[in-house]
Amino acid sequence: MIDIPNKQEQAERLIADEFFQAVVKLQQDGYISLILNSSEDDVEVRERSLVKYRAIEEFVASIESMAKQKDIDKKRWKIL
Repeated sequence: MIDIPNKQEQAERLIADEFFQAVVKLQQDGYISLILNSSEDDVEVRERSLVKYRAIEEFVASIESMAKQKDIDKKRWKIL
């Protein structure tokens, strides 16, 4: 695994970045549009679009997780 200095801070900045959020939303909206506007028999387009949409969701969730890692670690120690 690649060691990234200040990973949490960089993730926090990226999640808060308006341009990043706009690009993510634009991509997600594009895939939703493909799904909604596909023809009834165009199953492959819908499936590919859904896979891509979910990949974006997972990517953003992983960045959000990095941004919240210190909070997650604190809560983990409180439970133990």
